Amino acid sequence: MRRMILSTTGVYAAILFLTTIDVSAAFTPTIWRSSPARSIRRNAPSFQTPHSFRRNTGGVPQSTCLHLTGQELIEAGVSFDTFAPQFLWLLMIAAPGSEVTKKVMGPLTPMLGLAAVHLCIVLLAASQEGALSQVLIFKEVFDPSLSQLGGMQKLFAFQNFVAEEWPHVLIWDLFVGRAVWLDGLSRGIDTRVALSFCNFIGPPGLLIHTATCLLSGKGLPPMGFEEKET
Repeated sequence: MRRMILSTTGVYAAILFLTTIDVSAAFTPTIWRSSPARSIRRNAPSFQTPHSFRRNTGGVPQSTCLHLTGQELIEAGVSFDTFAPQFLWLLMIAAPGSEVTKKVMGPLTPMLGLAAVHLCIVLLAASQEGALSQVLIFKEVFDPSLSQLGGMQKLFAFQNFVAEEWPHVLIWDLFVGRAVWLDGLSRGIDTRVALSFCNFIGPPGLLIHTATCLLSGKGLPPMGFEEKET
């Protein structure tokens, strides 16, 4: 009798266990299918690491890690030597006697920085294809039997010659403008008009400064030259 009760109890336990499995099997997939996490995981886009990213760039696109070409460096140098001097001109013309202008333009440092950039442009341009042909044409400019203007027109057809010549002009104009500004400070002469012309067309600005000095009775600008008394 006892054995029969145990057997009956075992059967009921087995039936209950199987029923539990069936119920969980019936409901678990439905709950799982309706789960937001399951939906998000199923619908999430598949991301692939682009070829422009590399492990050794720290997640930065590879294109930003590439070195600029020689021509791109020339372009950047010309842009710098074009726009950087304009800030310096503005200081000397708008506020010639301010302490800021004196601290910035008093030392030769800005001129040396611009000259260093120009030197890089020259060296890069000399390493580009066609540099030798420009040198041969440059000889024509100093040939008295040929047209100097015609030789310069040929040279200006070369982009890298323009890249060298344009900063060359801008930096030397600024160099002369700085000398005019320093002379005006030391002798109490208004140089704003002269500096404006130095920036726009170069040498005429020096002539205007000279005329201003003569008309004001200050004499010719010494530009650093001092005649020693004997």
